[in-house]
Order: sequence, then structure tokens, then C-alpha cells
Amino acid sequence: MQGIATMSQKRRGRGFTLAEALLASAILMIGILAVTVPFAPAAANERLVAQQALGAALAQEMMEEVLGKPFALLDANNAAGPEAGETRATFNSMDDYENYAESAGNLRNFRGDLCTDPLAADLSRSVSVDYVHVPGQGVSDPYTFVVIKVTVWQRAREIVSLSRLAYFLP
Repeated sequence: MQGIATMSQKRRGRGFTLAEALLASAILMIGILAVTVPFAPAAANERLVAQQALGAALAQEMMEEVLGKPFALLDANNAAGPEAGETRATFNSMDDYENYAESAGNLRNFRGDLCTDPLAADLSRSVSVDYVHVPGQGVSDPYTFVVIKVTVWQRAREIVSLSRLAYFLP
């Protein structure tokens, strides 16, 4: 009998049983998950922050482009917007950008070059230009102030919006 017990004890000392290996694998998997699961939301958040930074840069770039154009004086009957046949390449005043929009995947710089950053693939951009009167200015006075708003969207969600009040000094 002792010979059988000795043989069994020798076998046990040489390796793991299948049950022990499965248990060790399960414990190892739980440990790996406990360490890596918190990083998944962090990676998604990092992409969102990078996309917001890109959106801010794209909004600022468009704002600078609009502000680089001359101010067009309007009377009370005129409306902002491009003249017939004008395109972004031929815009010649700030108000030409009224209702200008670029769809997702079609963001371009002032030279017309397409933005190829992978983070910009689902971003779109729009511009509004509204002539306004400020307090103390009569409604019949010519418009000398304009509010420019550039918005960058990720799908249907606004991620960045810049507004600027510009004025004309005669």
C-alpha cells in the first residue's frame, strides 16, 4: 500500500491538475480585467478631448478667416449672405459667410485644402453672421456691429462654439 501512496504523491508533485490550471487562469483573467477595464473609458475620453481640441482649432481658423474680410455696411432692408454666384473662394466681406456650412468629412481650410485628420471625419462646421444694434444705437441707424458665430459639430452634437462681436469704424 505504501508503494501506491508514494507513487500518487510523486505524480502530484510534478504538475497542476486541469482544475488547478483553470482556477489559476480565471484568477489571472480577473486580475487583468481589474487593471485594464478602467483604461477603456479613459481612452474614449482621450479621443473626445483630442476631437474637442481639433474642433476648437477648426472654429478658430474659420473665425480668423471671417474676421480677415472687410465689414460690409448694410441698411435696414439688406440681409447678410453671399451675393449670387459667390463661393467661399470669392467671398469678399464678413457677411458673405452667413449660413455657410461644411458637412462631415468636407472641412477645408481657407485655401480649399481638405482636412485629412482622422479625428475630423465626423466633424462639421457652420457660420452665422448677424447684424445687430447695440444699446444706445437707434434702430434706424446703419448697422455698425455684427455677431459672428462659428460652431463645430460632432454628428448632431455641438462640441465648440465661438462668437465674436465685430464693428465698423467710419
